[in-house]
Amino acid sequence: MDSNNIEMKTALVLTTFDETNQLIKVPIDEEAIFAEDLVRKAGKLLGLKDASLKYFGILEGLHTPVRKFSCVDKVPASAKGLTFQKWCFDINQEKKFLFKDPAALQLLCAQAKAAVEHGRLTPTTEQLQKLEEHSDPSFTVPLPYVTECHSMHGYSSVTIKDCVLFKDFKLQSLQFPEGTGIVLSAAKRGLQLQINGEDYFLSWRKVRRWTRAEENVFMTMVIYSIPSDTYVDLCIKSHQAHYLVAVVMEMIKIMQAELKGPVFQTSDLKRNKRGEIIEWNNITFSTTRFNAEREIAENLVDISTVT
Repeated sequence: MDSNNIEMKTALVLTTFDETNQLIKVPIDEEAIFAEDLVRKAGKLLGLKDASLKYFGILEGLHTPVRKFSCVDKVPASAKGLTFQKWCFDINQEKKFLFKDPAALQLLCAQAKAAVEHGRLTPTTEQLQKLEEHSDPSFTVPLPYVTECHSMHGYSSVTIKDCVLFKDFKLQSLQFPEGTGIVLSAAKRGLQLQINGEDYFLSWRKVRRWTRAEENVFMTMVIYSIPSDTYVDLCIKSHQAHYLVAVVMEMIKIMQAELKGPVFQTSDLKRNKRGEIIEWNNITFSTTRFNAEREIAENLVDISTVT
């Protein structure tokens, strides 16, 4: 029996951005493990404090993730391409919790450094000089490096570049045909869309609901138009659609916390016959236009107000 147990034991390999701990081998005894348990085991191997664990996650893919596993998702023992990454888009939470954990801060620094090196963060000349002051070929001082990155545009957002419309989008004067390319940037206030060289903004509070990633590439958001008092589907195709759904939920979760609103309830979900969640209603949705939306719309075209 003992020999059988030994044969069954395997290890999931997780990649991190930290070159000193780039590959983490997590032993498991079953055919699958809950993502929450995998985070806990990996975090222990990396020396993370328990309070830091909820700010990290298991993803598929490193620089361009295609999926983020939820806590209750089961990760099969045969899974490949898994990564252990920061899953936090709130700078205040990073400062409050992760800055106090040396192991977490090291991972933050490695991820921020990779973002700079791969162009996801674009420091100014002055910011780049400061980053260079905090790093050399052999060692980077984590705290000042991450603190400097916090001041860069896009640090707390997620950009997905390979999106296209899989259905025509028609809202008032906006007319974009199927196949139109889009660059999406999701942040805690909403979604920025670059379409045909123009920048648009969509507040999360004007997204009525969204669907899961059908076939892992299709996602639909139902958005509200204030002038026409109607709803229209924004249908997005991307190989990162599964990941995008998780990002949307996380950003709205941050907004919920700021509004001191309720968390998602079972009634806010729609399931198929197999019990799988296929649609989420946005509990922060409102037909009212808010001051924060007006401020952002000073620099970007607000889709919800287009006439």
